[in-house]
Amino acid sequence: MFSRRKETARAIEALQSEVTSLRETLDSQSEAVAGDRDAARNVAERLAALEARVSGMGTELSRQLHELGDEIERLANDVADPAVRESVEILRSVQVQLAAEQARYEIAFRQDLAELADRLLNRPPT
Repeated sequence: MFSRRKETARAIEALQSEVTSLRETLDSQSEAVAGDRDAARNVAERLAALEARVSGMGTELSRQLHELGDEIERLANDVADPAVRESVEILRSVQVQLAAEQARYEIAFRQDLAELADRLLNRPPT
């Protein structure tokens, strides 16, 4: 009878020890998940800020290129000399190329930024 109680007591102690160990493991894993969540949130916030900056810079550059196009157009309307008119047309062509290139770079940068965010957040690329 005492033997059985000792075995039961040992089994209970072993279970308590195992429960304590499982609680410690769960606590450490919960802390790790919380840390990962905070890190992911931090990365997401930094990426959002970076995207906002790039968007603002892209908008400003687009506005400046548009203003440049307007100035070139006014200049083209005011010029009568064929040689100068040809130079203005070349300038207009370059301005259009710059605007198109700026748009391509902005699109590519946004795609790269989205891919980076997916990698950092361990999501499959979209």
